[in-house]
Amino acid sequence: MDATVEISSKHVTSHEGAAISIAVDGKPVSELYFDFSKLLKSVRSPSDVSQDFLLVAATVYALDKLALRKDAENGWERQFRVTIPVKDSTKWSRASKTINQCVSFLSGDEWRFTFTERTNRIIRRKQRRRRSRIPPRYARGEFACLFSGGLDSLIGAIDALDQHKGQRIALVGHHDPNIGGVEKDQKQLLKALDAAYPNQCEPVFVGVGNSGKSPEITMRSRSLLFIALGVSVASHLGDGTTLLLPENGTIALNVPLTPARRGSCSTRTAHPHYIDLLQTWLSKVGLNHPISNPLLPKTKGESVVQCKNGTLLAKIAAQSTSCAKPGHTRWWKRRDADGCGQCMPCIYRRASLHAAGIDNEPYGNDICTGEVEVANPKSEAADDFRACLSFLRANHPKETIATMLLATGPLSPLEVLGHADTVVRAMNEIRQLLRDKANPQIKRMAGL
Repeated sequence: MDATVEISSKHVTSHEGAAISIAVDGKPVSELYFDFSKLLKSVRSPSDVSQDFLLVAATVYALDKLALRKDAENGWERQFRVTIPVKDSTKWSRASKTINQCVSFLSGDEWRFTFTERTNRIIRRKQRRRRSRIPPRYARGEFACLFSGGLDSLIGAIDALDQHKGQRIALVGHHDPNIGGVEKDQKQLLKALDAAYPNQCEPVFVGVGNSGKSPEITMRSRSLLFIALGVSVASHLGDGTTLLLPENGTIALNVPLTPARRGSCSTRTAHPHYIDLLQTWLSKVGLNHPISNPLLPKTKGESVVQCKNGTLLAKIAAQSTSCAKPGHTRWWKRRDADGCGQCMPCIYRRASLHAAGIDNEPYGNDICTGEVEVANPKSEAADDFRACLSFLRANHPKETIATMLLATGPLSPLEVLGHADTVVRAMNEIRQLLRDKANPQIKRMAGL
């Protein structure tokens, strides 16, 4: 697929940005959506390089959703050739090898970027007839923290706010206008955090997406767009400002539970190798912002149990969402639930809440009571839980899990055994949930 990004010199959107389109093989296929009006209320003057990074990330996000994997030669790995205008094409071209590696690793496809000189402005501020009597209140903070509305990002925000009492922290949220629920979750959780930590939260919630139908649902590249927004805010806060990306180690590493899930089929949205490549990319284009994952050494259960304000977390955890398949409600017994209960993020979530003694949420289907058809090989909805039970039953030693982790991406020999131990502890959390609550059939399938 040959794609080109075009920034209009004349047409502007209602959100203080240029009209930006993506053409594939010379034919326009989508418009990019940026709510710059919202961003500019918090970020005074986004730098050219942070705007370019956001443009690249949004383009990747859009193309990832527009190109069906089933149309690829092998039914999975797509090939993208993308031309994007940036302010300093020489600098970006020097970093292109790293950028290609980073995005290819993230999405499991082959990406090749060509950068041309950008002559048109991305942000187009409205000409206001008179100045507002209320001065703008731009974001302040010691650092920025990604705030997705999920349980991990909630824990990361609570830990940061509690550890740095009295200091402001920018909470950066991304939502796609075409996907409902995410912004609502973020705002609901922010209200609770504001009450617990007054005058500390600096919310920056911005919508970025694209127009038209998005037939591909893998969403593997969303983390790049999310991080690009975080970098825009961190850049505003000052050179060298750290960006926190809270993601428990089990999800970040995403061990392949079966051989079929190895390699490109395993998501890598917070994988250490991806973050290392991304860090090199940022450095090469002049964005000096360390990306730190404070939850990487922990399982999800350890993240919950060790949260610095467990009382607050227990009160509001149910307002967060972890489900990877929230729209697949046709399979659910309880369609008013917030999560399916049977995807791996839901399973890790429930096991973590059980470890903390707060497993009291309803799920679309209950993995413990037989509502997930694991014995039916034709049930696609049961694939994750079936793979999980198979992995538990195998009871792999740490050394075998380390080998599996190396199949998902490069890890240093000194780190991989530690990561494998994190996976072992996470699986023990699921085992404990099943021991305490599962029916005899599920226990047998898990080898318990």
